[in-house]
Amino acid sequence: MASAQLQSVARHATGEHRHLYELASKLYSDAVAQHDERLLLEACALAEAAQQLRPDHLAGLNLLARIELQRQRTTAAEYWVNRGLSIKPDSASLLYSAGHIALSQNQLDNAEEYFTRSARISRVATRAVNFLAHVKLLQGDYVEAFRHYRELVKTQARDKQIRSKLFESASHVVADFYSEELEQDLLRYLDFTEVDYSQLRGLATSLLKHKLRLSEAGCPLELETIASDNLLIKCMKRFYFCDPLIERLLLTLRQSLLLSCSSNLAIKKNFIPLTAAIAEQCAQNEYVWYITEQEDSLARQLEILCGKMLSIDELKADDIYPALLLLLMYRPLNQCDFFQDLSHKTLHWPKIMDNIVRHTMTETRCLNAAVRDIPTLGESADAVSEKVQQQYNQNPYPRWTDIGYSQPGDYRAALKAAFPDYTLSAEKTGRLNILVAGCGTGRHAIRLAQYFPEVHVTALDLSHTALAYAKYQADKRQSHNIDFIQGDILQAHKLQQHFDIIECSGVLHHMQSPQEGLRVLANQLKPGGMIKIALYSATARKQISQLRQLWGNKLPRMAAEIRLVREALLQGSIAGEWQEIYNSPDFYSLSACRDLLFHEQEHVFNLPELERFLAQAGLQWMGMLPPPDAHNLLSLSGKHSSRITTAEWHTLEQNNPQLFAGMYQFYALKPGR
Repeated sequence: MASAQLQSVARHATGEHRHLYELASKLYSDAVAQHDERLLLEACALAEAAQQLRPDHLAGLNLLARIELQRQRTTAAEYWVNRGLSIKPDSASLLYSAGHIALSQNQLDNAEEYFTRSARISRVATRAVNFLAHVKLLQGDYVEAFRHYRELVKTQARDKQIRSKLFESASHVVADFYSEELEQDLLRYLDFTEVDYSQLRGLATSLLKHKLRLSEAGCPLELETIASDNLLIKCMKRFYFCDPLIERLLLTLRQSLLLSCSSNLAIKKNFIPLTAAIAEQCAQNEYVWYITEQEDSLARQLEILCGKMLSIDELKADDIYPALLLLLMYRPLNQCDFFQDLSHKTLHWPKIMDNIVRHTMTETRCLNAAVRDIPTLGESADAVSEKVQQQYNQNPYPRWTDIGYSQPGDYRAALKAAFPDYTLSAEKTGRLNILVAGCGTGRHAIRLAQYFPEVHVTALDLSHTALAYAKYQADKRQSHNIDFIQGDILQAHKLQQHFDIIECSGVLHHMQSPQEGLRVLANQLKPGGMIKIALYSATARKQISQLRQLWGNKLPRMAAEIRLVREALLQGSIAGEWQEIYNSPDFYSLSACRDLLFHEQEHVFNLPELERFLAQAGLQWMGMLPPPDAHNLLSLSGKHSSRITTAEWHTLEQNNPQLFAGMYQFYALKPGR
């Protein structure tokens, strides 16, 4: 009888344990999905109760470790995972959790060991292989990270996160020789969706240079051979190249096609894909390439001819498209004199032309409508702001087509991970109101709205044209938690609201008084709120500052002037050392080149002055966001990046002058509640 009672009690305890464990698991999943701290506490209590009933239950110990890790209580998480590993050292799931705990503490070597051990035990029980690749990426071992992601994407091509990380690792890798296998992989990757194709630029460029045997002496291959190169053609449609040798090759190809085809207005069938690809490449780089007088004259004649042909009632698409396609290698379609006539004409284009024409028509119509719909704070009274506005209305920057993919996240958690020493008022639950001050064409603002569901974004910019592009792209993605407003930062008080977070990247250094701009933004920040700022580094922009001094007050502004200066730089006709300029991707598109070299207003900063700059606006330095390639430098310090002082960053920069080529990016806090 006693034995039967014991069995009954045991069955009851087992059933109660299972019930508590399953309930805790469900609450944990719900808490993570909803970012709900209250549910997380309930899950923790239930998991602890279940653990009391079965102290040796490995899944229960692992659940407790994951809950405590989610609560950012790493010591408690380590306690539970170590208890589990003391019972079963070869548990793939416990090792996987241990890897995540190490990762949360930035202990990358330990994380690598745990994920490696977990993957050896089972490659399917956990996602240890995926996170091993992620650790390699964080360690700056890009070749190994890319190798891992190339394998992972073979079986997980639908996983958006895998695709995104594959592209991120690829952006740091170049090909040392030609590989047909790599070419086939790249062709496949260029068909992925929701990715930033430009991240494949460096790898594809290096592979093509080996394949085409491209050097300073030129390219030994015939036009017919190059015209059939699928990788080159597909790349030209996906991103613009940022390499002097590739640019010289494509300039030569463009000129050859124009001169050989314009006389009889016919393009050989095997040259049509290449001609269309060059036209799309030029549209992406905004026709930044140099144009000779002969080419310009022929393009003008083609423009006049197309205009006359469009007046013919019986005109068919086959009659005009060769001339139009040749012209589109030199002129944007919507800037041609005949564009309005073309938009009113119904023609049945060949497929290769239909995409180009239809896209231009649709985009132009949507941008014109967007300009009218964007609310405004009114005209700025600041003379410099007016000049900057004119620049970006003429050349909205940057032009982009895809925001890439990021896993939806929690902005508060991201801030806490970046700055673990700060108690942030933004940790409170509820929607975060974020002001992106100087949003440009909106890529970053849209990414914030798209991938941080708990935020509402107000995107402010001077330029009507840039905002129209931003609104057009946001509407395509059905981004509803974002408002675009035209106005000067100096008018920010007219927004009549205060913000939890302000992000102001690459903007203050283009104002007449960066200090005044920061003061205005600080006034719109809630007490306890944070501001992210990005500013030009005087050290990183030394060559650019030297080049700007050559022009004085006569900055090149027109497209033809910018093309001429670029060509002079590429040909070595301007005395000086300009290698860092050639290395910047911004040198290779028109709006970006003007922003990089010929901006209407520019200030540069040095690290030692940043804290004082913030203090004068009533803000407190929090810390620098580390540049992408700084991992090896930071590992020597043994500190979390947020704990590195401005003086220490300054020393690092003096030893690595291009460390902040992408600007100083840092956060500041507005003291308060």
